[in-house]
Amino acid sequence: MLWIVIILFSLLCLLPCWITLYKAPTVTNAQQSALRVYQSQLKELKNYLEHGLILKTEYDQAQLEIQRRLLKSDPSSATTAPLQSVLSTSGFVAIALGLLCIPMAAMGLYIMNGVPALPAAPLAPRMAEQEEMNKKIVPYIEQLKAKLTTLSVMNPKRVEGYLLLGKIEASRGNLPAAVVAWKEALNQQYDPNLAAQIAELQTQIEGKVSTDSVNLFRKALEAAPQDAPWRALAEQRITQYEKTHP
Repeated sequence: MLWIVIILFSLLCLLPCWITLYKAPTVTNAQQSALRVYQSQLKELKNYLEHGLILKTEYDQAQLEIQRRLLKSDPSSATTAPLQSVLSTSGFVAIALGLLCIPMAAMGLYIMNGVPALPAAPLAPRMAEQEEMNKKIVPYIEQLKAKLTTLSVMNPKRVEGYLLLGKIEASRGNLPAAVVAWKEALNQQYDPNLAAQIAELQTQIEGKVSTDSVNLFRKALEAAPQDAPWRALAEQRITQYEKTHP
């Protein structure tokens, strides 16, 4: 039943395409020939005017007459007889099959790369599972913290350890702890990208741009290259701070 609903909904989404294809204006061979003749006459008339063979008033009158004939030969005119459409039957069938292939291809990709038989997981069990994983990881976090306190400030592994600790805390949603860990790494080895990341994370936690965050942004901008991807965001945050702290 679900697949039938998906197919019907896909066809419904393509309904504007079907309507446009069905109601496409038909242009006949005779009309195309007439349009080409009138366009050729306009070009020839303009050429006569440029070479001084006719006067401007004569050019305007002749142009007006040709334009009148062009409008009269418009396919939408009520006097146009319904002749054979340029769009052949085979072309119409090809376009229709192409439109049908769109939902079929989408369903095929979903079946190949998705998991159609997997039911949707309710939110409550997923939250409980995440909480259980957070509890299991706490002892390892404490062990990592204890290990980092034993490392010398000059030890490069201390920076790597605090970067890892920050990533772990951020992945489990403990953003304040992630900021603390990353600041320890930043104090030992300055990195403008990390400084900007800390400043933005602090702004999200506090809901505003603090003095500490804006100082981090400014120092990061001075040390970062001109093509830093976060440069525009940092400048925007600094502008927000200056508006509230004139």
